[in-house]
Amino acid sequence: MRSILFAAVIALIACTTVSCRRAADPRQIAAVDSLITALDAVRLTLNELDTQHYAAADSILQANRVLFLQRFADTLDRTNASTLGDQFVQLREASRRATDHRNVSEAAAKGTVRLKQLKQDLSTAALAEEEGAHALANEATAVATIENRVLEVITNYRSTQHALERQLQVDSLLVDTLQKRRTR
Repeated sequence: MRSILFAAVIALIACTTVSCRRAADPRQIAAVDSLITALDAVRLTLNELDTQHYAAADSILQANRVLFLQRFADTLDRTNASTLGDQFVQLREASRRATDHRNVSEAAAKGTVRLKQLKQDLSTAALAEEEGAHALANEATAVATIENRVLEVITNYRSTQHALERQLQVDSLLVDTLQKRRTR
């Protein structure tokens, strides 16, 4: 009788720990893997962008802020006003853009950690099926948001890069003003 009771207890324990556990849903695991791959692509894209562009643009603004302000006090033709105004705005935004870039990178890294934990939880059936589906939906939304933010970072990066490429032209407009002031 004791051996039968002992065998029943062992069977009950084995059933609850091994064979009676709900199997992981392979579709959910595949969805998590897809989201992890998406965030890997996000991180690769962000790593391709030279963040020193932001620092260079901010440095140019700090060095030339007074010249810009003096030039804005002058009467400017439409073309020069547009060029200088746009350049000033692009350079002024560089610091914020660098922060945005960093924030998106951090969000992608944190998202990857969360997704790996979710995959582990789904693999071990630690979450009820509805909880897993809800968590997966939340993470899919978070990844989509990060991907949209990456598009903004790329757009802002290109604008900063264009501003750096245009700086020689802007410098000539700023120097031209200094020379005119000295001859007056």
